Amino acid sequence: MKAWNRPLYVIAALAALFVGGSTIALAVRQGSWTPILSVGWLPAVIVATLPGKYRRCAPRGRGVPG
Repeated sequence: MKAWNRPLYVIAALAALFVGGSTIALAVRQGSWTPILSVGWLPAVIVATLPGKYRRCAPRGRGVPG
């Protein structure tokens, strides 16, 4: 990871925590699951933005088996 990338990841993590925390607080205030369901996209965005060394990928195949 480059030195200038680290602050961007920290800011993104803090923003995700803020959105998640405020969503949970809103759900508790409303007594409903609707706010939590409305930010169901957040985990997918977090995983997609992780640096490559933290994500696991399937190894490349050698073509079509057969």
